[in-house]
Amino acid sequence: MSYLYGDSSEANIDFNYLAFLREVIDAAAVLVETEVAIGAGVDRMRAREADAAQQVVAVEDLGRRLTTLVTPVAKDQPTAPVGRCASSIATSIRDAVEREAAAVKSALASDRADIESDDDRQRARAKEVLEKLLRGHDLPGAESELDISCGTSIDATLRQRTSFGVDAVLALDVPASSVFASDLRVDRIAEGAVELHAHESGGWLKKSDKLVALKLGRYHVTGVTVGEDVVVRLRSSHDANAIAVTVTAHRNGEVTATGSGGDREVMVEDRDKTGLRTLAARLEAAAQQLEEHRAGLVSVSIDNVDIAEHPHPRVLAERLIQAIAPTVKKIARHSRSPGELVLRRHLGDNRREEIFVSTSELMKRLDTLPPDARAVFAPLELGGPMPAPPAMTPTPMPAEDVRHRMVTVPAHPPETPAPESPWEDTDSAPQK
Repeated sequence: MSYLYGDSSEANIDFNYLAFLREVIDAAAVLVETEVAIGAGVDRMRAREADAAQQVVAVEDLGRRLTTLVTPVAKDQPTAPVGRCASSIATSIRDAVEREAAAVKSALASDRADIESDDDRQRARAKEVLEKLLRGHDLPGAESELDISCGTSIDATLRQRTSFGVDAVLALDVPASSVFASDLRVDRIAEGAVELHAHESGGWLKKSDKLVALKLGRYHVTGVTVGEDVVVRLRSSHDANAIAVTVTAHRNGEVTATGSGGDREVMVEDRDKTGLRTLAARLEAAAQQLEEHRAGLVSVSIDNVDIAEHPHPRVLAERLIQAIAPTVKKIARHSRSPGELVLRRHLGDNRREEIFVSTSELMKRLDTLPPDARAVFAPLELGGPMPAPPAMTPTPMPAEDVRHRMVTVPAHPPETPAPESPWEDTDSAPQK
């Protein structure tokens, strides 16, 4: 369903962008909080390492000074009681130094493990909020690729790549109603002849100029990739040594094929293209139906570094905000109510639904962030100077922050328009 801006002009937006904006802000805020927490952990670890090093140095220095006192006695009078006592004291000093140094190092290792555990929890939280975002929405301007592998199990994924260096992979559920949910043969997808051709000679080993049809109806679909092109992977049987064929339906209308097994070189004749295009188109449509069944986030990477290992998760927040900022600012310019972002959509019967969110409510999510962290959200231009953060635990914005109201549009607008109200659309322009 197409949305309009708040002033009823065409927005070229086909989903609830305000709900998406709320989730992007929440995800970006968590990413920023993650970096802040990770940085604090790094600082805490460095302080602990420096403190532990000082403690070990102090213990070892004490041991050296005490050893200096008793060692000469032990050497000068090794058989006398005082010499033996000095030797025993030296041994005790050495043991005590080693024991205390080991205790300090053990405590440091425990602290390091705790800090790393906190780091893991923060990164897991960031991944959870990204998963929530990506299960419901696409990355801004992303190119998508669907991949379904059909074998002993069915694996389906959706990969999204953006021009700003973010690559996300989501697992997809395959419902029982999907054609991919059972052993899939070509003749279940495309009726009629689906063929390739190959050179025939005395067996498979020697080419001739004669072409024979390679009928694909009983071939099993082992995989489909839908991206820049549609790639269909086929196999004559479930045997590992069976003939395998890969058909690629290019977006320019061309169809190509490659094969392995049986030493037969396959080729696409003009007479083959219609059937192969039909097969690819129907498998593409079936694959695209799985896109709505997003099961969970497999991975997110920034510039080829997984978010679980990236030293600066804030980078992802910055890029997400920069990617949506132009659209958010355009919505703000077309919204009639100050301090609100507004979208509308037609419901019929001279009625529109108006969806709006307060910019102050959006900004409230940032109250707990440090000033330099809140600067990440400056490109959105949602308000004036950001307030100093109060001491409170951040909480995600509730869904109620994006609200709906109904707007009645009169079938025959009066000659003198009534005063503007945020609850009425008095536009006399034709509805879109």
